[in-house]
Order: sequence, then structure tokens, then C-alpha cells
Amino acid sequence: MSALRSYYYKLPPGLRLLGRKIYYFPIDLYDGLTGKRSKNEPKKGDIYVGGSDFIPHGIRQVNALKKHIGLQNTDRVLDVGCGIGRTAVALTGTIDKGTYDGFDAVEKGINWCNKNIGQKHPNFKFKFTPIYNDLYNTFSQKAENFTFPYDDAQFDKAFLFSVFTHMQIPEIKRYLSEISRVLNSGGQCLATFFLYDESKTEFGTMPFPHQYEGYRLMDDKVTAANIAVSIPLLNQMATEAGLKVTTVKGGFWRTDVEKEGADEFQDIVVFNKI
Repeated sequence: MSALRSYYYKLPPGLRLLGRKIYYFPIDLYDGLTGKRSKNEPKKGDIYVGGSDFIPHGIRQVNALKKHIGLQNTDRVLDVGCGIGRTAVALTGTIDKGTYDGFDAVEKGINWCNKNIGQKHPNFKFKFTPIYNDLYNTFSQKAENFTFPYDDAQFDKAFLFSVFTHMQIPEIKRYLSEISRVLNSGGQCLATFFLYDESKTEFGTMPFPHQYEGYRLMDDKVTAANIAVSIPLLNQMATEAGLKVTTVKGGFWRTDVEKEGADEFQDIVVFNKI
């Protein structure tokens, strides 16, 4: 783990968001003064997840959704952990006859999305869900007991980018169950993970030194920092939730995957509702 990342994880949740804002302040000031920042792009200091290539990354994610789960403009889609709208912004050019719903545990991200996306696109809805995550907040609501605020069989497609990589096993199980509940018959979900083969000692460029039964952690003090899941455990959790793993596509975090041939940094997994 890099020294900067290690220091970042040692900060309290509120200071992590503030620290990122301070770190990117000079760049954000420059971009604002020169007009380099797109009107559909938040300040880099406010993008609390993922890299700072906001617009290009969102486009890559939408392309992955079209490629792996056949996303259509008429689909009813659910974005689990929508963040500050990276995928939603790119989807405004695709979902014109369908609907988009997204929720997230960081309120400032939802506020930005409602103001900059929802007001312009009435079929895009965003909800703030105060769920505990030791990376970002100290809310009392636990993800492992959380019920998605949506009806049964409401959606055709669901997706999660870099969400399961920050959750513990009981939380992942709960979310898979909820995804199965809100998907209609034949519905599909695309999610990203860090996956590993238990028979191999070296598997990727990300360090996961803390090993447990079926999973590994990057930081055992900040459990939501990053998690890697074994492939057998992934399949078991999917089956228990009423889902089937139909696709696993390695991301370029892996040492055996070339960046040019990968769709995402993390591993892409497609689930079909059974």
C-alpha cells in the first residue's frame, strides 16, 4: 500500500473527504478559472470515489454496460452506490425512454446529482441512504440489514461499480439478495470485484495482506478500504441470493491482464436472476 493511501486510511471518515478537497484545491481552482472543467463534471476534490478522469471513465462504464448486459435506452436501471454521478452523467445520453434510479450513502454526492442531473433529466432519480461505511461516515444503519427503497421486480438492469470492493461479506450477501429482489424475471446485474484464485499466491497489483476464509482485506483497521473475494465464495453467495454468475472478465489490476484488452480496472462480474 502506498504511503499516501496508508495515511489517508488513518484519517477519520469526515477528514478523508476534507483531505481530498484540500489536496485537489489548486487543480480545481485552476480548472474553474480557465473553464477547463465540464459543466457536467464536479470538482475533483468532490469526487470521493475512483479516479479523477470523470467524463471518460463514465463513458467507459456505460460501454461496459452495453457490452456485458446489453443495456438499452428503454431499460429501467438501478445504480447501487451511484456516488457523485460518474456513470449517471454518461447514461443521460442513453437512457431516454427508460428510467434511472441511484442511491448512495454520501449526501453531498446525491445533492450534486439532483442539482446537475435530476433537474435536467426528470427520468433520473437519486436518493440519499445514510448507511454506515467506515471509509466515509459513522451512520448507525448497517448495510447488512439494509432494504433497498424500491419495489420487487422494479428493474430490468442493475449495476455496481467499485461498491462490493468496499463491503464486508455479510453486506455483500445482503446486497446480492436485494438486487435479486428488485430485478424482474430475466434481469441482469453487472458488478465489479477484486477476485482471486485461492491456489495462487500472486494475483494482482493491489495488496491484500490480511487473509480470512474466502476473502482478503487491504486494511484490517478500515475494513471498507478494499476487499478481495475468492471465486468459490462469490459463486456461493450468488446462488444463495437467487442469482447466477454468467460472466467473469478480469480487470487490468490483475498481473495477467493487459490494460488495452480490459473494460475496467476491477474485475467485471455479470449476474442473471435465476
